Amino acid sequence: MQTTQATAVSPVQPQKRVQDRSGLRSPGLLGRWPIIGVILFLLGGGLFGGLAIAVQSHNPQLLQIDTQIANDLHTIALHSLPIIVGLAIFGYYAGQEIIVGIGVVLVLYFIYKRYWTEMWMVLIAWGGEAAIWLLVSNYFNRPRPVFPQVIWHQMTAPGFPSGHVFGTVLCYGFLAYVIVPKMSTRFWKGIVIAVALLIILYIGWARLFIGDHYPSDVLAGYGLGTAWGAFVYTTVEWISRRRKQHKAMISQA
Repeated sequence: MQTTQATAVSPVQPQKRVQDRSGLRSPGLLGRWPIIGVILFLLGGGLFGGLAIAVQSHNPQLLQIDTQIANDLHTIALHSLPIIVGLAIFGYYAGQEIIVGIGVVLVLYFIYKRYWTEMWMVLIAWGGEAAIWLLVSNYFNRPRPVFPQVIWHQMTAPGFPSGHVFGTVLCYGFLAYVIVPKMSTRFWKGIVIAVALLIILYIGWARLFIGDHYPSDVLAGYGLGTAWGAFVYTTVEWISRRRKQHKAMISQA
């Protein structure tokens, strides 16, 4: 008599979407070593805080240095080639509209790739930058330099700190942070870092050259951008790292 053995058919398991880790990702360095973020926060915050106190108290030495440098740069700009002036004017857009465009592209990319940590790093840092700048600049309400003959236009919004420089540090600092680990050699890592630093310095120079800011405005933007970027990027990475560790412990239990 022939018997038929029944074979168990395992149900088809739905395929899980595997995250692609080959894209533009945060290296997690600040999450693993938050002391780096703390040091950057203290350095940037110290620079901004010192300048803020000097501006608020109308420190005569700072005012003298600011005015002298602003006047000297304005004189140079008036006698510069049009291409140099145009390069400085382009810095206005490179420090604002282009940064907004980069931010939108990054957020859409991170959403598509499901890179939630990186998405929140950009959204919180860059979104918070606009709110912080509005609050801080209106609190100090520092007038911008005024010249009889302007290079481009006369801005009326408060000048301390420089919002363009603030955003530039957040944007190009973040780009360097996620791109450098993708470089295969130290040479190219150095190139990426150098390019990011040059762009950050270029925006600061451009804002000074066309007469939109005093030097202390620009330096304060560097300090505030470093402090805020270090705080947000480190905090988001640290929280993300802790959540992953917690999930791993639960899965092993």
